[in-house]
Amino acid sequence: MSWVEIVVSQLKDVYSGSPWYGKPVRTILREIMPEKAGVRPDDSSHSVFQLAQHMLTWRTYVVEQLKGNEGYNVPIDSEKDWSQSGVTNAAEWPALLQAFDDNQTKLLDLIQKTSTDTFAKQVPGKSYDFKHLIEGIVHHDIYHAGQMVTTAKVVSAYLPSS
Repeated sequence: MSWVEIVVSQLKDVYSGSPWYGKPVRTILREIMPEKAGVRPDDSSHSVFQLAQHMLTWRTYVVEQLKGNEGYNVPIDSEKDWSQSGVTNAAEWPALLQAFDDNQTKLLDLIQKTSTDTFAKQVPGKSYDFKHLIEGIVHHDIYHAGQMVTTAKVVSAYLPSS
């Protein structure tokens, strides 16, 4: 298998497949009670909604970089990186879930259409290449998926399907 085939397989598995460690991101997101997604366990923690927004922000960053949008930036710990607002009503949750699905489609499509020599090139303004960036989003999704489940359990917002 080529690196592209491997990373596409990993992204599919982590997002909506059958990862070895448990449930995929898409399933976890759909097991969150929308009316409690914005609840923070305490003042120093993020809500499930904030964690999901953060994940989507960085997935969008990867998409924009692959599209060549060098002007798209996410300053670490900025409002763009970590929204201070929570979900204001349960109606916002389905839109976030749809945005994840749309992002997954774009991300997979771009990776598969990108010239393989691009993956060895440095991401503009960063000290790492596109291969590192794309592999990193897989790890980022896994890390924050665990945080979402833990946070949702603490605020009684998690209703696992099985």
